[in-house]
Amino acid sequence: MSDKFRISEVKRNFSNRPFTSRELYHFYLNYEPDLKENTFRWRIYNLKKEGIITSVKRGTYMLESRRDFIPPINLSLKRMYNKIKEQFPYIDISIWETNWLNNYMVHQPRTDNVIVEVDKDAMESVFSLLQETRSNVFLNPNKNEIDTYLLTGKSNIVVKNLVVESPIQLQEKIHVPKIEKILVDLFIEKDLFIMYQGKELANIYELIFETFNINQSTLNRYATKRNVKERLMDFILEETSIDKKYIFI
Repeated sequence: MSDKFRISEVKRNFSNRPFTSRELYHFYLNYEPDLKENTFRWRIYNLKKEGIITSVKRGTYMLESRRDFIPPINLSLKRMYNKIKEQFPYIDISIWETNWLNNYMVHQPRTDNVIVEVDKDAMESVFSLLQETRSNVFLNPNKNEIDTYLLTGKSNIVVKNLVVESPIQLQEKIHVPKIEKILVDLFIEKDLFIMYQGKELANIYELIFETFNINQSTLNRYATKRNVKERLMDFILEETSIDKKYIFI
């Protein structure tokens, strides 16, 4: 990259703390008093593209030290997704496995579940489709069903409603939830994710925040969409050891 980016100086000046675009702009003005804002915006773009900085929310950045969350997607999950998509090509789908969280937990859960989220109007049809070949499929299970069937040590498939405007992404040609969505869902759906509550939930949040890039604007929007923003903020601040200077929800 061009010397004008002053990578070494940026790293020395902004190490171990978040910084705003305005702070970075004034940093560059010390070396280039005539730097235009349009030029600066392109500089931001290139710093992000080259992996020097990463966004933590709109207009706020950190030096890149964490990686993006890229879940391990196995062939079985792809086949299930493709089967649903083939039968219902126009619906929105998100699919994931709870064992993606195992590396961020102290105590390993007794069972691994596949979570299939689809448009509300398609839930029963997708449930029926999966039931044709699988006996361990549950449609929006209630607490009694969860306690009776989903905590037995077997692997299960849960079909549930995909919240409108959920943060999902395309990975290996299937749509999966972004890590921000998983974090919020774990916090809200305490019955379905009962094995991930209490101190274990704090462990998951701490390790994921430490390991991965968390887009807090995405986290904020989805938590707001699900009406838990304030409670989630209280949980992060009061029940986890996540460094408070990195929280912008």
